[in-house]
Order: sequence, then structure tokens, then C-alpha cells
Amino acid sequence: MNLSEKYFEFEANIIDRLARTPYVHQFVHDKISGRITLFLMVVGTMALINELYITIEMTFLQKDTYEELNKGYIDESLKLHKMIVDDKYHSREYTDEKSGIVIEEFEDRDKFFAKPVHVAHLYVMCNVLQDGKKLLAKPLQFHIEFSPEDYEDEKRPEFGCRLRVLRTKLYHFFKDTELFDELVKDPKNFTVSRGVNIYNTLKEPLPCEIDEVQLCFLKIETGDTIECNFVI
Repeated sequence: MNLSEKYFEFEANIIDRLARTPYVHQFVHDKISGRITLFLMVVGTMALINELYITIEMTFLQKDTYEELNKGYIDESLKLHKMIVDDKYHSREYTDEKSGIVIEEFEDRDKFFAKPVHVAHLYVMCNVLQDGKKLLAKPLQFHIEFSPEDYEDEKRPEFGCRLRVLRTKLYHFFKDTELFDELVKDPKNFTVSRGVNIYNTLKEPLPCEIDEVQLCFLKIETGDTIECNFVI
């Protein structure tokens, strides 16, 4: 028995089993429909395995990225992070000089996955400080959500909004509370830059000098709870 005969015998046995398998049997009416069903099942299984592989690969690459970011220091050097400035980590568009057609180039798959995910929302525990002393027995808690409007004008919108957006939101959230009117004697002295001190999940201060850095590079992930001090 040659190879082709062995295959057709094997195929016939599989199709026969499919014809007796619950649910699947309704798609197997003859030899042709059986072959189509078998083909779709094989292709579907291969696609599922491929998706699982890609998902696992993406998870490990993103984990490595966050580990790299968490080991770094929160300072102005973050503005030069390779994922922000290196075009290999981003798709780009250019116009072909000969045809005039706009061509889009995409980054390699490993670089596409090896990027932090933009921050969608945060919980912020806020204390009010005056002369270094806490004025609240229990901190205020704000739930901050970021919509596409907060980062659609970014050069790299896939990384979400900047620290400046979070600082400004917290500033206005606090100013809109009754507590602000009770505690702050001179509202003009309370400013975004001097009055809103933000800390990431590792309790590291995030100074105004890095306000142009996007949140996902500052050791902050979606759903995290971070701290803020309102200095009045």
C-alpha cells in the first residue's frame, strides 16, 4: 500500500468517526462534505494553536518590558526611552515618490508586543498636606478614567495619556470639592505644578519635569491604586 492509499484510508476512518460524532455529524452527508468538515476542523485547530502561541509570546514580551521599566529610575531620562524615540517600535506612513501612494510600514511582531499597554483608569488615594502635616483622617479617593480624547493628539497615542493629564485632572477634581473651599485660604497659591504631588505604585515621586512622559512608562498600569498629596 503506497502513501496516498494509506492517507485515503486514514481519511476515510476519520470522516466515518465525524459522521458519528454528536453535532458534527449534521455537517457530514457524503464524502465531499466530510472532507470539507475535516479540512475546516484541521485549519481551525491550527489557527487556535497559533493564537495561543501568539498570546503566550505577547505575555512574556510584555512582562519583560514592565520588568525593564520597573528597574529604571523615574527621572527625565525616561523621555529618551527607546520605545518612545525608536521608529522600529512603531508603524509609520510615507508617500512613495514614484507612485504617490501612501505606504504604511508596521513594526516587527516582537516589537509590537514588547510595549507597555496604555493606562485606561486608576484609583488615586489623596491626602491634603499643610506644612508637612496631613489634614485628613481618611484620604480622598478618586477614580480617574482616561478617554481617547485625552491622548488622541499624542505622537504615540497607543501609549495613552501623559502624566500632565493625570496631574491636571486631580487638580480640578480637588478644586471642585467642598473640602477645598474649607481648607484652602488662598486658592491662587494652589497650582497644578506645586500643589499636586503624585506617586507611582512603588511610592516613587513623579515630578513635573516628566509631565510629558506617558503614564505606562512610569510604573503604572490600568486599575492600579496610586497616591497623591495635595499641598496647600
